[in-house]
Amino acid sequence: MSQTTLRRKFAAGLTALATAAGLVAGAPALVGAQATEQGSSASLGSAGSAGSAGSGDAPNAAPTFQPAAGNENPVGFRNWLRPGCSWDPVASWVQLCDVWSPAMNRHIKVQVQPARFGGNAGLYLLDGLRARDDWNAWTRDAQAQRIFLQDNITLVMPVGGQVSFYSDWDRPINLGGNLVEYKYETFLTRELPGYLNAHFGVRTDNNAIAGLSMGGSAAAMLAAKHRNQFKQVSVFSGYMNPTAPGMYTMIPLAMFDQCKCDPFAMWGLPGSPRWGQNDPLLNADKLRDIPMYITAGSAIPGRYDQPSSLQAVFNTFNGIILEGLSRGSTIAFQNTLNARPNQATFDYRNTGIHGWGYWNDDLIAARSAQILPVMNAFAW
Repeated sequence: MSQTTLRRKFAAGLTALATAAGLVAGAPALVGAQATEQGSSASLGSAGSAGSAGSGDAPNAAPTFQPAAGNENPVGFRNWLRPGCSWDPVASWVQLCDVWSPAMNRHIKVQVQPARFGGNAGLYLLDGLRARDDWNAWTRDAQAQRIFLQDNITLVMPVGGQVSFYSDWDRPINLGGNLVEYKYETFLTRELPGYLNAHFGVRTDNNAIAGLSMGGSAAAMLAAKHRNQFKQVSVFSGYMNPTAPGMYTMIPLAMFDQCKCDPFAMWGLPGSPRWGQNDPLLNADKLRDIPMYITAGSAIPGRYDQPSSLQAVFNTFNGIILEGLSRGSTIAFQNTLNARPNQATFDYRNTGIHGWGYWNDDLIAARSAQILPVMNAFAW
């Protein structure tokens, strides 16, 4: 790692530290918060455990989930390829599908695991800020396809969309010399549902949505804006108040660090109306009557954080700061949401930074606590 990279990472960490301190100091005291130890670890991007800087960089794999014993394809609803799909190397009947997006004028890859018994419920799993173009990190850095292997729900895992916040951007951006349209909200809510309904039997009005970090904030906003599509939402280490002091700086810096593109092509300059339109805290009223499962770590290194190199130490440092940002904004969001009755469950872990081990555990917990019950997607 070069000295320039070290300086950049250190500066970014200090910026995040100042922002986190401001968020935590500005958040009112949390009333009735229950801290539970569930084991899990996590980043503003798609970080892995202590040794990871981004999606796919984690040397320490997420903990393996062992589903109940049983045939992976007991009644034959998973063993044929749908149009535009091929078998994905992650196995567990996951298909890698090319879905045409008129809004973005290109095919978007989506990893899909069909429901075990052909059920009509879907679960969208959104990636982090460093989302890759070849696979969704929920299948590699976590164990989503194993966690839901025996369940009657279709996993929908869009591939790509780094720094997108799964939003419709104001204007195209230059990515690697190519001018690219970012219209992920349109794709996920108007284009993809029809494809899933036609080829996987997923009803357009019977979906849950979950995400980590960037994807967590996006999951909350997509659920708030598209209530006819989503019936349950899970947010793991999300950024629930992007218009808070300091976030106007931190988010664009993190985006530019990843894509070297114009972050203000997304929602305009800081303070523009679209920033508020995509802030979960400012849209809390739209989320009160939807079941939500929301987590954040303490920013104290835990069971998945054992850095063994200089790079891993820097990543752990950044993971601590980024989880502090998430924790502060999640507390602020809860205080706002609790001003009136709601259906949200908050889980604040005693340990855990911004990393995939913790998010994997969060998904396991959300599955049992809300996703399967709300979606009525149990196998039997």
